[in-house]
Amino acid sequence: MKVLKNFYILLASVFLMFTGGCGRGRQAVRPPTPVVSAKVAVADLPIYIEAIGSCVASESVAIVPQVSGQIVALNFRQGQKVGVGDSLYAIDSRVYEANLKKAEAQLIAAEAKMKVDMAQLERSKALVPQNYISQQQYEAYETQVEQDIASVDAANAQVMQAKVDVEHCNIVSPIDGIAGAYLVDVGNIVGAMSINKPLVTIENVDRLYVEFSISENDFYDLQKFFNLEEGKLKMEVSPIANDGVKGEAYVDFINNSIDKKTGSIKLRALMENLEHKFWPGQSVRTKLLLTVAKDSVLVPAEAVKLGQQGRYVFVIKEDKSVEFRPVEIGQIHGDMLVIKNGVNGEETIVRRGQLMLAPGMKVIEMPDTQPNSFGENLEKNRKIAEKNPTTK
Repeated sequence: MKVLKNFYILLASVFLMFTGGCGRGRQAVRPPTPVVSAKVAVADLPIYIEAIGSCVASESVAIVPQVSGQIVALNFRQGQKVGVGDSLYAIDSRVYEANLKKAEAQLIAAEAKMKVDMAQLERSKALVPQNYISQQQYEAYETQVEQDIASVDAANAQVMQAKVDVEHCNIVSPIDGIAGAYLVDVGNIVGAMSINKPLVTIENVDRLYVEFSISENDFYDLQKFFNLEEGKLKMEVSPIANDGVKGEAYVDFINNSIDKKTGSIKLRALMENLEHKFWPGQSVRTKLLLTVAKDSVLVPAEAVKLGQQGRYVFVIKEDKSVEFRPVEIGQIHGDMLVIKNGVNGEETIVRRGQLMLAPGMKVIEMPDTQPNSFGENLEKNRKIAEKNPTTK
């Protein structure tokens, strides 16, 4: 009986093990993984070349005195907007005014002497035929008049030089712009043409140059869409510190060689800046608008992941299983990414939740509770493309 009892106990244990194993088998069926999905979009988009650049004043003048002397007056404020001809500094002009009066007196004396000698020459013309004076004497009178004319010209030049020196005592702005900091104060003695010691710098900020460099590969794309002799290339500019501020510039210069050390080429664009939203020396982001790419395939940038085989996305099939799909990416437009190869506009992909996925797994699509600007950026770029950014 004891043996029979043990047999029944063993049989019950095997039954429980079997039924427990079947229960575990049913629990091994994994439920669908929750994900946030996104529909692949198709749109016409502008093609950019992006770069980091800096703003440079279209005109910059270091004000240097052209005469020596003591600074006796400052006629502007630091940071003030000045115009062509506005007085900036005054140099003591008394010595130069005295030199002007001296030069004017020398001119009067030279003109008076020339007048007397010309009268003498005129009277001598009638005396030569009558042999009252010799031909040699007459020629001497002619030579004297020529010397007098030269003396008058030299005296005139001295007067002009003296007037210029007096004018240079009032130092004026040669351009419209913003005055920088005082580099020399009242009372200082300054030397003429002290190029290494300017008095102040004036910069035109109403129009700025945007200088930047692009890679040799980007330059190849630029050449396909742009010819400087035929037209200008439009460019969007925004400060690095404030992407909300926008400016518009047009490329007006491409350097004549590629830098062998960096593999880049320098470009320059001219930007109107009447509202002074940008400032010389400011770092900016630039977007060269080359052309419009028709029927571009777009996905949210966060949907594309990087694995051992390169970039990929998960495509949600009709049966709600996911397919691993390698993709080739293009330009980034905000939170959108251009897909050159791998998906088409009829498909749905996983936007978030890829971490726990594997090919063939089932998913359940959940509502997106996070801020989503994909649609807004898509519409914004569509509008830019409609304006046809390529300017010819």
